[in-house]
Amino acid sequence: MPICVNIDDIEEGQNVLQTRGGAMSTKMVYGNDCNMMIAVRGPGYHSHPHTHDAEQINYVTSGEVWVFINDRGFLMKAGDLCRIPRNAVHWAWNRSGGDVTLIEVHAPACDPLVRKGAFGLYFEDETPDLSTSVDTVRSGIEVDPMEIEARVLGLSVDELKAELAAANSN
Repeated sequence: MPICVNIDDIEEGQNVLQTRGGAMSTKMVYGNDCNMMIAVRGPGYHSHPHTHDAEQINYVTSGEVWVFINDRGFLMKAGDLCRIPRNAVHWAWNRSGGDVTLIEVHAPACDPLVRKGAFGLYFEDETPDLSTSVDTVRSGIEVDPMEIEARVLGLSVDELKAELAAANSN
């Protein structure tokens, strides 16, 4: 594992569970105490609400995406940054008709060994120490994302369901 690599040399992976369609591809690098993912989320992509015992910083390089943190939602566009505190319930939804590209940084690292194509950045004589890496928790989350999304977007739950049904029929 080299300590420096070109992005084109990193395997692409699809690493995140979705609840409502769309696709996401990622390229992930990691060290002992942090990781970085470049994530491309297609139209309709909706991640499952989850937590991790890591702080996360997101930066949108192109496109736009809704990011939900606990009971709040934020429309992020190219050039926007946001921080997701440790253990906050969060998820993302690409409601646009185009791809969105985000750079996500987690500290400590989210466990890279469970992510397809994750690439460690280490000197040849360095021994990786992932003892501080954290798991992503997707079960036991007591959040109704549709209720929060409807409120944030100024819609009723029925209106949001109708919008999703129409989008899925296309």
